[in-house]
Amino acid sequence: MSEIIGEYDAFCFDGYGTLYNRGDYVYPGAKEWFMELRRAGKELRLVTNAASDVDAALAKSAADRGFDFTASETISSGSLLAAAVKEIRESGEYCLREVFYIGRETGKNVLGACGITAVENPIEPIVAVSSSTATPEMFKHAVDILSHERALLLVLNPDAWAPNIDGSRSPVSGALCEQLRLNSGAESVYLGKPFPEIWERVRKTLPTGSRVLMVGDTLGTDVFGAQVAGFDSALVVGRNVPEADLAADEAALHIRPNFYLVPG
Repeated sequence: MSEIIGEYDAFCFDGYGTLYNRGDYVYPGAKEWFMELRRAGKELRLVTNAASDVDAALAKSAADRGFDFTASETISSGSLLAAAVKEIRESGEYCLREVFYIGRETGKNVLGACGITAVENPIEPIVAVSSSTATPEMFKHAVDILSHERALLLVLNPDAWAPNIDGSRSPVSGALCEQLRLNSGAESVYLGKPFPEIWERVRKTLPTGSRVLMVGDTLGTDVFGAQVAGFDSALVVGRNVPEADLAADEAALHIRPNFYLVPG
């Protein structure tokens, strides 16, 4: 990081899998990166596909781990829901007041901020997913709802995989949503990285003309997302993309980061 710090005005960080992991686990060297950039007066942003709570709570969670992002420096996929809901309601196709929800309990705060209630049997056939916490019964119920005419799947966190502390990785909400989509054929709305809306939000928070580097652990969301935004990118090697699979994944996705950050 010290070799490229002078090349950029703003640094966007993915959170989970890049800076920290479950609980209070922080990746070695991550705080040192962060503090070096703070001391240098760089613009810093937490750009995350988390939809497990509102941005203020996500910022506090990061700060509790030693990364003092403010709420205004935090841009999450969940925070994009309000604009998406407004557009959907204005289209007249859905009232969007109730959904069947799959995710952590705190994720209901994201729904509530948009005037949405999580219920077992929503008036309209709408399912919202923020994490892969579905039991087999919940999955079946979600497929039943989504199999109705005019069904809608709201993908609040499109991440397909999440790295574990031990170096393995597990399928998460994006993978679950793809199974729901394939089993039901429902229309889907995706929020967060790599889609353009989150980068438009990021850009609006930065000084005009900022040279931006996105730092993350995933090719399909962080690196490809940065390409969508017109930002440079740095991939932390060996987290969400096993090092042995990196070259093949890059070839399949036709993307490469500008930099590789190899943990010491």
